[in-house]
Amino acid sequence: MLIKIVAVGKIKDRSLQSKIAEFTKWLSPFAKLETSEIRDSDTEKEGAAILKAIDKDKAFVFVLSEEGGELSSEEFSRKLSGIDRKIVFVIGGPFGLSEAVKKRADFLFSLSKMTFTHEMARLFLLEQIYRAIDISRSGKYHNA
Repeated sequence: MLIKIVAVGKIKDRSLQSKIAEFTKWLSPFAKLETSEIRDSDTEKEGAAILKAIDKDKAFVFVLSEEGGELSSEEFSRKLSGIDRKIVFVIGGPFGLSEAVKKRADFLFSLSKMTFTHEMARLFLLEQIYRAIDISRSGKYHNA
């Protein structure tokens, strides 16, 4: 499985960096993970950079957005398992995403009705990707 995360901003919090590195390591036997960090700017400039990063790939694009659809972990696992090409996840910055980025989504996706920092969203997303793969492999992480 090929997964790319396109995210606005860098992870500055060391404890979050550590947990993100842990889930990245855990994912490595099951997925090739690539991360592209977009420089903080206004939403239109960020959007242009995001679209440029996405358009290089003929991928299935999940755009994380508060107005997106929510999935249970099992539903997310089934959705990921059904995709037969590279998967791109887009995480916006503090001011959200441009409409052009949202329109590019194959699936507008919400992790929760709550709002998280982009750093926390990246950690939660990686944990859910790992959980989804574990569910599809009948692993023990999901119900541990």
